[in-house]
Amino acid sequence: MRAVYLKELRSYFTGSVAYACFTLMFLIAGIYTWAINIQGASGSFEMTVINMAFWISLLPVPLLTMRIFSEERKQNTDRLLYSLPLKTTDTVFGKYFAAVTVLLVPTAVIGLYPVILSFFGNVNFASCYSSLFALYLMNAAFIAVGLFISSLTENQIVAAIGTAVIIFFNYFLPYIASYASDSAVASVILLVIMGLAIGLIVFLMTKNHTVGIFTAAVIDFALILIYYVKSEILEGIIPAVMNAVSLFDALDVFAGGIFDITGIVFFISVAAVFIFLTVQSLEKRRWA
Repeated sequence: MRAVYLKELRSYFTGSVAYACFTLMFLIAGIYTWAINIQGASGSFEMTVINMAFWISLLPVPLLTMRIFSEERKQNTDRLLYSLPLKTTDTVFGKYFAAVTVLLVPTAVIGLYPVILSFFGNVNFASCYSSLFALYLMNAAFIAVGLFISSLTENQIVAAIGTAVIIFFNYFLPYIASYASDSAVASVILLVIMGLAIGLIVFLMTKNHTVGIFTAAVIDFALILIYYVKSEILEGIIPAVMNAVSLFDALDVFAGGIFDITGIVFFISVAAVFIFLTVQSLEKRRWA
């Protein structure tokens, strides 16, 4: 894993990806700090973190992850990785930790902003740094999502757009949830669609039509059965699920000065799930 980590980390800095990521993060952080803390004469840097979180996630993260596996697949160098005496988990973790290390550099520099602001007013360091730490963990989770998307395609642009769409959709989930119907019928329809989407993901990972169709069929059959047996279970489930899976909603809690352990576990769990999916995706390609 160490060899993959160092190679990947070196590739970020010998190319332009790391510097483009730094530029975007410093630009976004600078604009929001100027608007909220300097122009607004406010020492609440935690509000700056919450407000800039969307753009910090939407732009640098897809840039960091789009080439991780897509470029390997396009140039067929992934076959070299498969032939090396390396476990797939070592490869995935090496690449993942390289990306989160690159992300750590500008995040650490942005961490100096509250110190500078403290010379001109009162700053709640606990809220500032808990919010910044949560933002870093949230983006680490999104990097894991981008890692998985990158493992599914050899086109870097598709990988970047796919990751950006997921981040964009995740940000607006609470707003969509407020308009979602609470009825059992609406819930079962949307859950059936999600079941089909899961079947599609399984197919993309396994390249096996039978497994993909079987997975979707089992999930959808179970949902329809629940609807006919005890439909009240499904009432209000869609808004509840949408709010529960919004990473940005979990981030907002930290702005109040609360170090939310539940949120930390949530971010780490999302990262773990998508790292696991990435490993499974690569394992299937390895044996194919």
